[in-house]
Amino acid sequence: MVERGDGRLAGRVTGHLRRHNRSVVLELIRTRGPLSRAALVEATNLSLPTVIEIVEQLEREGLVRRVGEGPSTGGRRPTLVELVPDAFFALGVELGTRTTTVVLTDLRASVRARESVPSRMSEGPEATYEQTMAALRAFEGWLAGPEGKVLGIGVAFPAPVLGRSGAAFSPPSYPGWGEIRIGELLTRQYGLPVIVDNDANARAIGEHLFGVGQGHDNMFYFVCHRGVGGAAIIDGRLRRGARGGAGEIGHTLVDPEGPRCGCGRYGCLEAFVGRAAVARRARRLLALSGRSSLCGVPLDRLKAEHVIRAALEGDDLGVQIVRETGRYLGVGVANVANLFDPSLVVVGGSTAAAGDLLLEPVREVLRGRALAGIGEGVQVVSGRLGEDAGAVGAAALVLQELFAVRMG
Repeated sequence: MVERGDGRLAGRVTGHLRRHNRSVVLELIRTRGPLSRAALVEATNLSLPTVIEIVEQLEREGLVRRVGEGPSTGGRRPTLVELVPDAFFALGVELGTRTTTVVLTDLRASVRARESVPSRMSEGPEATYEQTMAALRAFEGWLAGPEGKVLGIGVAFPAPVLGRSGAAFSPPSYPGWGEIRIGELLTRQYGLPVIVDNDANARAIGEHLFGVGQGHDNMFYFVCHRGVGGAAIIDGRLRRGARGGAGEIGHTLVDPEGPRCGCGRYGCLEAFVGRAAVARRARRLLALSGRSSLCGVPLDRLKAEHVIRAALEGDDLGVQIVRETGRYLGVGVANVANLFDPSLVVVGGSTAAAGDLLLEPVREVLRGRALAGIGEGVQVVSGRLGEDAGAVGAAALVLQELFAVRMG
């Protein structure tokens, strides 16, 4: 029971409000800066003394700096402040099925250093952790640098996450693989906060805060590579669902009689759009056409990346396969449009390298299958963060804690 006038409760509330106001001001400086104190007052509805106090505190911490003066509106010219991008850094780790990638980013999520090593995920949990540590060794100088300069480590991996800190990672594509609590292990190793999340969630947060999704409070992210995953940001917040599995669009049904998916079921979107599905269709069509290779690669060694390269080089069969993949993906996008009514759908992952050869069929199917008045208002675009989107998104898991954008 809380007694009226409890000073401790009042103190906690006051402290929470101060932290919130500070984060709001810092986020505005990040996204709209350079800004004057008067502009911050207008944007936040905070009092001028409160804004001055917050800005001075941020200056003392090295997070913002003065960058000259703005135009006069009749009185003294206002002093402008901007974010100091290299005040702090974050490490982002993407545990992929082909590579393990680590990036060091500044506060604007710009990559300052990068390390990538071949994935050993197929070998099991111990090998996965060993390879993660091998990649992180390239950053030991940063980790051993000035205390507090690295804010934390974000980790993204291709599996649902039931809890964001210390969660057990067990990839569904490798039945019997076991599990690893990568967050707990890295916290013990480095003494830093570690945040773990599904790769689609991390990529979505990265694109929303620092990439093509800026300004879109309702967006859906598709990650298309070995598997197909998704993440929904609704009203500016990432939706996780009751158990953390929201957004698993890759395992929605496309055709009950369709091919078997890596999850063991039949007819999932992933069974039509994942890398294995693209390569399988290519081998079948090559055999039917009498061709023994595509883009110089023999039929028995053909992978999705070869199909995409052939399509980009103008090979008719490659274009046909990529466009067919886009039509299947379009079914998933249309379903997402009808369910969530997003203003933006972002497509990332290795398959997105096909660009508009993939996305134009997606848009065509979306317009034909989504409800009237919904599909027409959805933009479908490639992600802006590129091949490091997963690792940068993992770093964004850490960076979002600093700004007033806590989304999970």
